[in-house]
Amino acid sequence: MLVANQKNNEIVTFDKYKELLFIVIKKIQTDKEFQPDTILALSTGGFPIAAAIAKRIGIKSRNVVGIPVYKDETGDYHLDDSLISLGDCSNRQVLVIDEASKRGLLTRKAVKVVEDHGGIAKSCVLIAWKDGIQPDYVAEICVGEPPDFYWEH
Repeated sequence: MLVANQKNNEIVTFDKYKELLFIVIKKIQTDKEFQPDTILALSTGGFPIAAAIAKRIGIKSRNVVGIPVYKDETGDYHLDDSLISLGDCSNRQVLVIDEASKRGLLTRKAVKVVEDHGGIAKSCVLIAWKDGIQPDYVAEICVGEPPDFYWEH
């Protein structure tokens, strides 16, 4: 169930989170063309999702990598490669994960970085804004602002 918060946004409860997680894991598992062996979690909210998905699809924790993200003065998010560099992604199928996506630009940038380093990548979020760039795997599309998750409050 989604609950309204003070910003007239919704909050994804723990039960709703589990439901969304189940939906997106099923989509990943039924994709016969892409079998991820590595997860790249975006620090904007991808860590809790990445850990849960990795465990359920059998990716070892040593193959779950987090990458820092920062917000500039205009509100745009960017990958911060000053702390972590991906290195060679050849022969890797990398699943890029965030909890939600409004415009889809950040997940698209991360997929491109993996591809530029020789890997194959797909993006995954639990909730995506209907007017943004759609990820490869998404559990639910939202009409307005993507909701906050229970751990953000």
